[in-house]
Amino acid sequence: MNTPNLRQDTPWNTELMLPRVTDNAKLLELQILLGGLHLVLSRVHHAFVATRFVATRQLALRLVRGIEYNDARKARMDSSDLQRTLNEVERALDPGSLMVLRKLLTQALKDEQDSVHVTHADFTYSDFIAEEQLAARQAAAH
Repeated sequence: MNTPNLRQDTPWNTELMLPRVTDNAKLLELQILLGGLHLVLSRVHHAFVATRFVATRQLALRLVRGIEYNDARKARMDSSDLQRTLNEVERALDPGSLMVLRKLLTQALKDEQDSVHVTHADFTYSDFIAEEQLAARQAAAH
């Protein structure tokens, strides 16, 4: 039972075995980067992929996961993964994929920096006092 409606539910074009082109900007970036990484990996002997392109291969698998789930957050890329991949393939990657990789790296660094500042800035002395009072009330209730 291979109806056209069922084929549209998957993010993959089953006839071409490629991801479907999407109008979601985040997923499109993942698709562009994945295509570039696969092109680099396809041109390298598999022994080199297993030893010298470990981060690139792992990132490609994460990108596939994000595309399959139709959610860019499922790719779970952090700055260290992106930086290691950039170090491995910077000279071999096509310009469009390189641009996306650098953009994702910059965004990941910014997000990580923001999360560090938010965790320290949000907890104040009054928050501490409020938590102490709440804990004291709960202890008194039991």
